[in-house]
Amino acid sequence: MAPKTVLITGCGPGGIGSALATEFHMRGHRVIATGLSEALLAHLRDRGMETVILDVTSAASIEQAVSHVSKLTGGTLDILINNAGLLHIMPFADTSVEGARRLFDVNVLGVIAVTRAFLPLLLNAATAARESGGGGGPLVANICSINSEVRPPYFSIYNATKAAVEVLSGTIRPELAPLGIRVVVVKTGAIKSEFFNNTPLVKLPEDSLYRPAREFIEGRKVLENTPYMETEVYAKKVVDTLLRPSVKPVIWQGALTTFGWILSWFGWEGMLDGLYIRFNELNKCAIHST
Repeated sequence: MAPKTVLITGCGPGGIGSALATEFHMRGHRVIATGLSEALLAHLRDRGMETVILDVTSAASIEQAVSHVSKLTGGTLDILINNAGLLHIMPFADTSVEGARRLFDVNVLGVIAVTRAFLPLLLNAATAARESGGGGGPLVANICSINSEVRPPYFSIYNATKAAVEVLSGTIRPELAPLGIRVVVVKTGAIKSEFFNNTPLVKLPEDSLYRPAREFIEGRKVLENTPYMETEVYAKKVVDTLLRPSVKPVIWQGALTTFGWILSWFGWEGMLDGLYIRFNELNKCAIHST
């Protein structure tokens, strides 16, 4: 296989983006790792990867990144992986609109902005693929989550952003297919990365309706006893799949994905509500005097 040029967003240390970048690089592909600062990308640059500063919420940053990458690659890009994202753990009733907007800015609008900006490079790669008869063509892979299926409490805004990206991906897939660009959703399960550790701890408002469950929520006990797949294992499996000549529209990878797949297939809406109420201590908040 000829080496691919791969651009990945959100490549900070210990995360999925970093692991994917490392896996592609180890296989001889050209990796352009992006992140908010050079400091966050130093560990990848030291391994011989190219790094570019990219803030997915900044039009100016995206424009500069596209210009820089275009010069580096001669105006083409084989694989774009939209991985940059934020997490928010908080009861819906205690979530500010500003906080929700910030999450959508990064997790959803960031995907839209980056993908649109790099379309010319992907189109150039599609033209080259057609002319060479090599097949496959350029690929956009959007890192999504099984949370859009399992919908755990306290993750409402995060769950919504991942569902939005999944629907976006499914909609643009047939739009971009005639142009030679493939679009894939990576439905990611529980991964042992720094994603949770890099997310600030929540503190419930003093007048929260959920203060009987304060210790559970602020202590992130919702994450206890969750099985995780090692980040490196996840990256290897995802890269294996993305490099195939033919890739399914949806890739399920990570711990608990079988459970998420079953829920998506049978559509048992509300089946988990009772369990969620009990095991997330929501039952303590059922009758709560303010």
